[in-house]
Amino acid sequence: MKKTLVVLSVFAASGAAHAQSNMTIYGTVDAGYVKSTGTKASMGEKYNNRLGFMGTEDLGNGLKATFQLEQRFNLFDGSSANSKAFEGASNLGLKGRFGQVRFGRVDELSTETFRKIDPFEQYGVGSMFKTHLRGDNLEGRISNTVRYDSPNLNGFQLGASYTLKNGSKSYAKVLMDGMGVPEAEQGDLADFESAGNHGYALSASYANGPLYLVSNYNVAANTNKSYNWNVGGAYTVGPARISLGYEQTKDKFLMEGVKWDTWLLGLNYKVGAGAINASYSQRRIADHSPTASKDKKLAAGYSHNLSKRTSVYFEAARTRYDGTAGIITDYLSNFPRAIGMAMSRRDQVTAIAIGMTHKF
Repeated sequence: MKKTLVVLSVFAASGAAHAQSNMTIYGTVDAGYVKSTGTKASMGEKYNNRLGFMGTEDLGNGLKATFQLEQRFNLFDGSSANSKAFEGASNLGLKGRFGQVRFGRVDELSTETFRKIDPFEQYGVGSMFKTHLRGDNLEGRISNTVRYDSPNLNGFQLGASYTLKNGSKSYAKVLMDGMGVPEAEQGDLADFESAGNHGYALSASYANGPLYLVSNYNVAANTNKSYNWNVGGAYTVGPARISLGYEQTKDKFLMEGVKWDTWLLGLNYKVGAGAINASYSQRRIADHSPTASKDKKLAAGYSHNLSKRTSVYFEAARTRYDGTAGIITDYLSNFPRAIGMAMSRRDQVTAIAIGMTHKF
């Protein structure tokens, strides 16, 4: 349950003007054990641990000022998940009859809307194959961005965003971090890693009753205009929700010239206080080069709600790689492991996770 603080301020100077501000404190705490092929069991997380603050101020005439600050942190010692203090979100905006506009660090439209067709929400070991053009940190959030969301018209909503070049962490830097290159030694690569281009995105979604439809087009900033687009949908019949999606990624920078096609078939089936989740995803290089590959992933899991805020989960997934490009894509932030897997010609990875989540 979210904790809401309501503050009423009375301004007597102008007569009887009143302004109302609302602030919500929210967060997620998640912990569990994760084990995958070639690694030892370790404590990990499915959902990113976070603490956030968001609120509005009524400006009158249907207009509100909005803000959001969200920190991602390591549960075991409280340290920041990376160098950004508010890595999750940091934005200020306006909301009214026209919709909402936000400035700063926001969720990437393509990630936020397309992940809804994945029974695992693109989290944890059961996640579908994800494009590596996901925000400026591989997790679907982008800085130096203005984002617009239209009003919800009977379930139909549009979105658009624009990101300034060189204002986001590029994928070359992500790769260098994964390789363990010290920050002080990355300066000489600044020109190379910028690949300076502005980023932008367009999104359309429909959610009404049992039906959900979504489509996105996204050009990632600082990637030599690399892009991805997707289309998908889900339909609920009784306790079952069936989803199908397709995504294409064109990399013009990090893996220059590579084009990925990704398919997802998902199922969510409610059972009492819990739900069975299952998915099959397939990814392949779209061209017909000798290095073309096709990767397949099968995932299944069960989550059980102990209350409205607390749940436990178990997930298992098996991924079969047909080439090294898929391994590098999935382990981009852990490059030493990607190289080790490629050199040992490990083409199958099995992963399991068991844990607990509390949301407040």
